[in-house]
Amino acid sequence: MRVMVRLLGGIWLGTLLIIGIFAYVEIRDERHRLTRDLERRASLLAESLKESVEPALHRNSLPAVTRLLKKFATPTRRIAVYDAVGSPIAAAPVPLPSAAIPEVSETLGRNGTVKGLRTVEGVRTYVYVTPLQADDRTIGALLVMLDASHLETADQALWQYHGVRFLAVAVVLSLISLLVVRMSVTRPLSAMAVWAKSLKRGTPMPPPAVADASLFGPLAVEVAGLARTLFRAQAAAEEEASLRLRGESIWTEERLKQFVKLRLGDRQLFVVSNREPVSHVWQNGRVTEQVPASGVVTALEPVMRACGGVWVAHGSGNADDVVTDARGRLGLPTDDARYTLRRVWLSAEEEAGYYYGFANEGLWPLCHVVHARPLFRPEDWAQYRAVNRKFATALVERWRAPRRRSSLSRTITSPCSPPW
Repeated sequence: MRVMVRLLGGIWLGTLLIIGIFAYVEIRDERHRLTRDLERRASLLAESLKESVEPALHRNSLPAVTRLLKKFATPTRRIAVYDAVGSPIAAAPVPLPSAAIPEVSETLGRNGTVKGLRTVEGVRTYVYVTPLQADDRTIGALLVMLDASHLETADQALWQYHGVRFLAVAVVLSLISLLVVRMSVTRPLSAMAVWAKSLKRGTPMPPPAVADASLFGPLAVEVAGLARTLFRAQAAAEEEASLRLRGESIWTEERLKQFVKLRLGDRQLFVVSNREPVSHVWQNGRVTEQVPASGVVTALEPVMRACGGVWVAHGSGNADDVVTDARGRLGLPTDDARYTLRRVWLSAEEEAGYYYGFANEGLWPLCHVVHARPLFRPEDWAQYRAVNRKFATALVERWRAPRRRSSLSRTITSPCSPPW
């Protein structure tokens, strides 16, 4: 429950942060756009009125100035004219506010246009003041005030829009996350819990499928492997007990493991053969596993599964190098590694000389007492020795690396499949 709360809290916080940043940027840009629009409208109106107001004000014709202001003024657009000392002369459509407009004094003082947003009588207003001139002297100022309350309305509308969008996105992401967690985490863990309870009750059942390793990491693979091991151990124990009741005996995986452990102690088991227990090949653009038809593999692979160890073999598959590490190592079986395969890489010339030549045409007929004359060539012997050296180097490397405290190991070699 706490994990879900933290997950949903993180989703909501992240969504709020992202949408909040984008909302702030959009509202700021929209505010700038609306402000530029007010400025453009105010400047167009003020510059157009100046051409008519300046002559009328210069002639001191107050009725003409008043008619011009009433002609262009609206309830949301207030216009006023001031004299050279900042006193109001005319205003439309309503009288000017009692409070002074600082922009007017600033315009007359520096003889330049002043503009900006301010609050007038409790209403957000855009103020634009430009000087009126005649005979190269300032004779007054023209004030244009545009209602800017829609800026606040636009800001509130955008905040509400982004608020609704935040809620919608957060709810959708939360539902998707809950569904993904349920399908990818809760359901596999529930299946594993059901399996564990069945084992506690003594009811055998297959272990659950391996959870997504990319989500759970190595822990998921290890737990699934442990589940399979416990299931096999329980099945073997039940089989052993049944055989004892009948007075029979059979080699089981656990019995073989204990037998090898009794004989070897802490020494490691090695198998060295030309044939590898599993080869990897490309098929339809994908890497697939193939088990070679070999008596060596059929006889020794179950022993390695039960007892563990290192199998040194020739990597003959065209995709063998794709699935191994830099030293040619691979854990087998791939879904539940119990022993290590160390692949030795050979060139086509080495394989032809040592295996198809010296081994198949020389040693095999000689060892199997077939009615064919063994054929030995000096060049095949040279390749045979070179390949043996490669296998020996790989064996010594794996011999020394994992268990340096052990002085001896037991090595099983294939008698009819060189290089041994």
